[in-house]
Amino acid sequence: MTGSRLPSPVDPGLYLGTVTEVTASQVQVNFPNATARPERRGLSRGAVGDFVFIDCERVKLLGRVIETRIPDGERLSVEPRLGEALDPNPIGRVQLLAAVEQGNNELRRGIPAFPRIGDSVHLADPRLLAQLIRNAVTHKGDVTLSVGRIDAADGVDICLPPEKVFGRHAGIFGATGGGKSWTLATLIQELKGAGGKAILLDPTGEFVDIDPVDEVFVFEAGAASHKLVHFPYRKVTEDDLFSLFRPSGQSQGPKLREAIKSLKLVQTVGGAPPANVVFYNGLVTKRGRPRAAFYAAIAANANAIHSPLCDFDIANLADQIKAECVYSSDRDQPANFGGLDPATAGYCETLVSRISTQINSPELECLFQTNGTSLVDELTAFLADPKKDVAVISFRDVRFEHNTREILLNIIGRHLLGLAREGAFRERPLVVFLDEAHQFLGQTVGDEYGSTQLDSFGLIAKEGRKYGLTCVLATQRPRDIPHDVLSQLGTLFVHRLTNKQDRDTVESACGDLDRGAAQFIPMLGPGEAIIIGPDLPAPLPVFIHAPTSPPDSRGPSYQAFWRARREADVLAAQVVDEPLIAEV
Repeated sequence: MTGSRLPSPVDPGLYLGTVTEVTASQVQVNFPNATARPERRGLSRGAVGDFVFIDCERVKLLGRVIETRIPDGERLSVEPRLGEALDPNPIGRVQLLAAVEQGNNELRRGIPAFPRIGDSVHLADPRLLAQLIRNAVTHKGDVTLSVGRIDAADGVDICLPPEKVFGRHAGIFGATGGGKSWTLATLIQELKGAGGKAILLDPTGEFVDIDPVDEVFVFEAGAASHKLVHFPYRKVTEDDLFSLFRPSGQSQGPKLREAIKSLKLVQTVGGAPPANVVFYNGLVTKRGRPRAAFYAAIAANANAIHSPLCDFDIANLADQIKAECVYSSDRDQPANFGGLDPATAGYCETLVSRISTQINSPELECLFQTNGTSLVDELTAFLADPKKDVAVISFRDVRFEHNTREILLNIIGRHLLGLAREGAFRERPLVVFLDEAHQFLGQTVGDEYGSTQLDSFGLIAKEGRKYGLTCVLATQRPRDIPHDVLSQLGTLFVHRLTNKQDRDTVESACGDLDRGAAQFIPMLGPGEAIIIGPDLPAPLPVFIHAPTSPPDSRGPSYQAFWRARREADVLAAQVVDEPLIAEV
């Protein structure tokens, strides 16, 4: 961004000290005015966390103070009760972040020239720093998102274009109470105001009532404004069906695939079976029937049968598996399928029982029953409606049994990725927000005999960007997010993280966050975050704007419940005592 010439980042009135030592990433600085002695506390300068500019002649380097101290020999000089206090000589370390070259009005990544011994260090003016950051990431006329303030006292807004936030996927990390949910709500609010389109996958239902939401989809009846939906199993892929039914790979898996092929043939040809192929009660009968006729029918309808979607009557699946348990050929008539194979039927008995139970279980009504409307149809209408920008899919009422929540979310992610591959988001990109991502990503369902990895969001992270589909993952446990997914996240909003493994995970996943910047993460206050990204000139500590309609993140009210319980006990005791008093 070009414009009127900004004042120099180096202000003599904000002088802090002088460089005394230089390394590849940090410098040591004399801070003569950093001591907080009572008589000059108001004039002290140079505190941990301050942004500074180092004057390197043609280049001004941006840094951040990460340490202040006094030499060991002067430690007692700051003790007021040990005789006459001497003037200490504080020193500190500054982490090098970015640069402003002469003639430019913006920060640039990298260090084009290192400081020299004796270069002066000056406190950075927050408003000037914010303007330099804006110039580095935005251009005149750009749509921007106001995400937070760079300084709590001055209240200088940091505005980022959507490409810098969502263009390469994003992550929101933070321990409980750190402000993660507020950041997610603020981003959705800003996205809607900027004209974007988003879907929020909400595991707990805390976002269903925030103002920016235009549609709320639930899997059990809720408020009148919520839409009851189910995901039709005919739009589920075979891989997702396998993850649900968990067949073993040796016998059950092949028979399940054969049964699916047979039922797809029934669905495709309808009530008129091909020559020499027998249908009975919606099933394909193979026992003693010609093999060539069946395989010819499969080949003639290959496009429909080899479709990844499960477009067949799921109610017949268990019985069709039984019908598949025949010998591959008849001993007397090799051209025909043989009779019942009791060994294979025995191996498949547990699979048949599991399928019969699951398709009728209340836990899986969201897939196999027709409660409400089709989520696929609702999403199609939402994506096509230019007046609706934000939709929430609530998983609050989805059961935990049978890995239903994980599998359902994986199904929805795979459906969205399929739309993206077809070009649905080329003109208007879609952002998918996933809260509590650690509950869903990197999950594998099954056992030692057969397992399926739930990888749809991993695939979105790897290839969705080129199709206009990006994701924002919010979690309090970054260490549980697969590394191949973490490596695809461009912009990170890092709130307070107290667990060392979480901090190490974020640090290893982001090359812009070194040990110096990572030291601030455990100390961040509620709502404060460090924004890190390849398109940002430096890690930015900001106070995220509070959303106009915050999510319902409240926990149980112990005070209210226990107080009411105590008062009820007191009243009950009074009721018991009154008859005794009356008798006396």
